[in-house]
Amino acid sequence: MLNLLRTELLRDERVLIANYDNKFVIMTHPIFRLKTRDIDPMDAMKEAAARIVALCDDFSTQFQIAIK
Repeated sequence: MLNLLRTELLRDERVLIANYDNKFVIMTHPIFRLKTRDIDPMDAMKEAAARIVALCDDFSTQFQIAIK
């Protein structure tokens, strides 16, 4: 999930750095780093999350059409 979020964030020109560190595979609290320009980092996260939700909704719709 973090890789999807990072990838979507990096598509935004205002995002300078988006990365996460998961030191151990079983680590339950990874560290996410986000540096932005001209936008609050939390707003950039919310916008990226909304775009991901829209992509999932579109995929679900297209999938339902395809299997009918």
